[in-house]
Amino acid sequence: MKILRFTLLVIFGMLIQSCATSEQEVPTDHLDDAPTIVRHSGVVANIREVKKDASLGKQFGASFIGALVGGQIGGGSASTIMGTTGAFIGQDIANDKYGDVVDRLILQGEDGVEYNCLVHGHDFKVGDNVIFTIVENHVSAIIHATP
Repeated sequence: MKILRFTLLVIFGMLIQSCATSEQEVPTDHLDDAPTIVRHSGVVANIREVKKDASLGKQFGASFIGALVGGQIGGGSASTIMGTTGAFIGQDIANDKYGDVVDRLILQGEDGVEYNCLVHGHDFKVGDNVIFTIVENHVSAIIHATP
């Protein structure tokens, strides 16, 4: 019964976390084309490195194993506490091992409005001229502006 409780607790925690929307990386090799997409030009005002979490599957697997191992330590209510702690530790380990480092670009458009987006790779530098597209107030793609 206790193992089932640990398993359900881990699954419930992971489902709650997966419901949170995470910011997606934008493409850097092409711009989107559609009548509703607005193109802007501007400069890269700032760059910050951001650590993205591991995939949900890897987090779930590590949390499940952590809960099972933690649940075997101690007895009674200590087993429950250790199982929960093991699940969180497993998730942290998965994020450290399988997480990815991306760049958060702070873009300043010609109109002075700032936008931010995540890009994979370190292709952009502060001061680079860029062209980017906006969909529903979010950057959907970005490329270097050709001089």
